[in-house]
Amino acid sequence: MSENDNKKNTPSQEKTELAKRIANQSKRVSRSYETVEATIFRFIRFFSSIIDRIFFSRRYTGVVSLLLALLLYFSVNYSGDNASSQRLSNAKVLSGVSVNVRYNDESFEISGVPTTCQIVLTGEAANVNNAAAKNGYCLIDLEGYTEGTHSIPLVATGYGNSVTATVTPSEAMVTLKRKTTGQFALEYDFINKNQMDSRYILGTPTFAGDTTYVNIRASQDTLNSIAMVKALIDVSGQTADFEVNAPLVAYNSSGQVVNAEIDPSSVRASVTVTSPHKTVPILLNLNGEVQSGMAIDSVQMDHQTTVIYAPESVLAGISNVYVNLDASQLLSDSQIVAPVTLPSGVTSSEVNSVNLDVRLNVVESKTIENIPINYRNNNNSYGASEVDTTVVTATITGTASNIEKVTAEDISVYIDVNELEPGTYDLPLQVEFNSNMFVKCSLDRTTIHITLVVNE
Repeated sequence: MSENDNKKNTPSQEKTELAKRIANQSKRVSRSYETVEATIFRFIRFFSSIIDRIFFSRRYTGVVSLLLALLLYFSVNYSGDNASSQRLSNAKVLSGVSVNVRYNDESFEISGVPTTCQIVLTGEAANVNNAAAKNGYCLIDLEGYTEGTHSIPLVATGYGNSVTATVTPSEAMVTLKRKTTGQFALEYDFINKNQMDSRYILGTPTFAGDTTYVNIRASQDTLNSIAMVKALIDVSGQTADFEVNAPLVAYNSSGQVVNAEIDPSSVRASVTVTSPHKTVPILLNLNGEVQSGMAIDSVQMDHQTTVIYAPESVLAGISNVYVNLDASQLLSDSQIVAPVTLPSGVTSSEVNSVNLDVRLNVVESKTIENIPINYRNNNNSYGASEVDTTVVTATITGTASNIEKVTAEDISVYIDVNELEPGTYDLPLQVEFNSNMFVKCSLDRTTIHITLVVNE
């Protein structure tokens, strides 16, 4: 074999030898794995037999129970330590806690104090819960401070030392103003009038000691803002003369309460209670006209009078009250409940509504001729040199039973010449018709052409 042939066969021989070495090594690894596996199985069988002898042997039962008890004890105590550490970080938020102020209220007026604050309590859960149940508060201590604006810390008070209390806001800008005294006229207001029977009228109150002025102690700025001081007199349920202690309240020009020290803080008020009343007729006030060729023949009311209650000055100006009836809404005979319309100032009426029995009938008409035209307010005794007529014709419309009762004497036609100078005028004709409201009257003309002259 040549040298070149030996060179070509050398790589093949090397690959064969490498493969043999890998195969031998794999066999050694496999034998080692089997040996380790067998050893592990022997150990597990040995350990299992020991466990069986211990746990299922009466000799070792006491020892096993003791070990389990010790394990449970340490486990519980370890958890308890964790819970204690957790309780130390517990917190509770208290909102709307009242803020108290300590200052010289005899000499100073205070402003800028928050009404409430928020407190966060932190500590062990039991201590936090106990502290939250206490009547704690926030304190602003201004003792020793004088007039001016000061930044004052808010201090949580009354929660004990076992918890940490954090206040929000932590401080407040508080202003102290020196007080002075002003004098104000005393006025009054009746309160709870809606709880008093409207039939009763309240008189003007009088105050004990003839009190007409009160003193108010406050800062000058507060005194300048006060527009009035009123005694608030509670009249709920009053039906006769009474006396009551009325608290005094100061108001600004917008009607808002001004917080100020009023001397006295209340006054004894005496009030008379009366019930002035008057009996007046109930009249029908008719509006509109019935449609479809019909007219009202009659209206009957179940009440003809009522007793009204009002101050004497109001009653003096009232002679009657009304119920309204809209004739344009009537289509046939009707039963209607109509409210009584009370004049302004009337507080109550014994009759608040009436039942109306409305009867309709066919509308008819008739004429009345030669109704004379009269003069009214002819203070200068004028005469007429030219007048186009001295009489008119009236047309009366209504139901037959109503128009048959109307005569010429029920109709007065006139012209008003008050404050007129001599001259020629077209004057409106005016009518006074003395009949029931269910009858209508119209004239054949509405004006008269006339020349007024001075009589010699």
